Amino acid sequence: MSNKTRWYGLLCVILGLLLAACAPTAPAAEAPAAEAPAETEGEAAEAPAEEAAAPVASGRTWINVCEEEPVDGGEITLATGSTAMGAQTWLSYGSTNEPFVFSQLVDLSIEDAATFEPEVAESWEESDDGLVFTYHLRDDVLWHDGEPLTAEDVKWTIELFSHPDSGVTVRTVLPLSGIAGYTEFVEGTADEISGAEVIDDHTIQLTLSAPRADFFYGMAGMNLWPKHPFEGMDYIDINTSTLVREDVVGSGPFKMGEFVPDQYYILEANEDYFDGRPHLDRLIFRIGLNTVASWLPGLESGEIQAGSTVNGLDHERVMATEGLTVVGAPLPGAMAIWPNHRNFPDKRVLQALFHAIDREAITTGIYGPGQAFVYDFDNIDPNHTWISPNVPDYPYDPELAKQLLADAGWDASRELSFVTYYLTELDRNVVAAMQQYWADVGVKVNVEHMESPAWAARVYEEPDFDLGYGCCGISVPFEYSRYSCANVPPAGVNASAYCNEEIDQLVTDAISEADPEARKQMWYTISEITNDELLHLTLFQQDRGHAINANVCNYQFRQWSNITWPERSPETWFLKPGS
Repeated sequence: MSNKTRWYGLLCVILGLLLAACAPTAPAAEAPAAEAPAETEGEAAEAPAEEAAAPVASGRTWINVCEEEPVDGGEITLATGSTAMGAQTWLSYGSTNEPFVFSQLVDLSIEDAATFEPEVAESWEESDDGLVFTYHLRDDVLWHDGEPLTAEDVKWTIELFSHPDSGVTVRTVLPLSGIAGYTEFVEGTADEISGAEVIDDHTIQLTLSAPRADFFYGMAGMNLWPKHPFEGMDYIDINTSTLVREDVVGSGPFKMGEFVPDQYYILEANEDYFDGRPHLDRLIFRIGLNTVASWLPGLESGEIQAGSTVNGLDHERVMATEGLTVVGAPLPGAMAIWPNHRNFPDKRVLQALFHAIDREAITTGIYGPGQAFVYDFDNIDPNHTWISPNVPDYPYDPELAKQLLADAGWDASRELSFVTYYLTELDRNVVAAMQQYWADVGVKVNVEHMESPAWAARVYEEPDFDLGYGCCGISVPFEYSRYSCANVPPAGVNASAYCNEEIDQLVTDAISEADPEARKQMWYTISEITNDELLHLTLFQQDRGHAINANVCNYQFRQWSNITWPERSPETWFLKPGS
């Protein structure tokens, strides 16, 4: 069994459009990201001394390291059932970085998140002009039904995700639109994407219409889907087929087993997994355990071995319980407020709202020491790879907030609607604190805590809110669907309804700019403008981790992006002997 681990997510994130980042990687420059709202969120804090098993050695807090050698066999029950097996499908839920059922083209090292490693593609080349990417696939990868994975499947996946009838929304996180022939295929004037060319069974060549700094990294996260089960099926019918839910066929370390709707589903070990059979025989995922209160008693009793995120007092409770621990790491992004820019034509109002919040008091007084930190651009991007050194912070200053509101002619009788999908007691306290800070400077805010589907409908489908709160106020330069004028809801996923045509043009130009220094200067300009106009109000950086039974060895959880892309490496998990 290989020690290879899966890590997909963010390499470089820019917060508040481009308000944070990390060092660039090679051979590609940047990574896409997107986060869907989750119904339970949490933070992992420093463990009290001598209370529970320390999760990690050498500061690697995202891995539960055991001294014992890996052993095969056994099963664990998890309280993190995917919404793909609930109200959605594996296709509609998301088509990136799913580590249980699917494989991807390439991988990242979990240790530094900067080194690419082979996965289905054992090698690759990029042309000198940055227009042609050639992937050489392994010849021993099998789908769960025993059929070989070929370059035709990679081409099929690209066209499946691109076709408007398939209902796939991954255009926000995959750079498919950069492939030559994409537009013609999407508009229906071509039957295939011409830039996706099958050279032979194990070689595929992708030709771009223009250089894109994000392309290689973005394609790394693409879940691969088989072509043969869907032969003869129209794209529009695929997302209602059982083949994208209970009968899904992937090439990852686990394959679909028993499924009982609204109760649980089981993933069985893939005996023919190309990187070696997983240690565990099966994973049992419970469906509908969406709050800490619904699964924590089961974790304590031993009915469940892996919970979800915990924060505040729940985190302390876990760490004080013998045999339990928390595995995780700080978020790369920030808890943030997404203002509905349609309702704030004067940026001084948003600037006032930001200055009115005492973020330091919230992190120390509500989260507690070590569980969250005020977001600091220089801590996230100390070398100013993406963020301009001229970008200012918004310190707590209620008197300045009052003055900005007065200058903007603020109507003190106006009441703002504030919506969030965060339901924990800690998050309710954080939101209540912000509500009081705003009241102190003369702004009335009505808060609504809601389940994530209702929140998404309120924000994306029929936008009706002033302020939204959650994780993360996070974007990357080339993920312009998150902030472009063309993607203001309900047309797209620009939740803040931010629209600046100058920014649109700068982002477009930066993506195709070959000179890294020139591109960086463009990002600097973008960060300065969007920080001034407050695309997002970035607040706190949390520690975030999963509560688990300490006997689940090699369990990994590190949220480099948004939830949706944490590192898991389930093929490496094993149960401590004798447990």
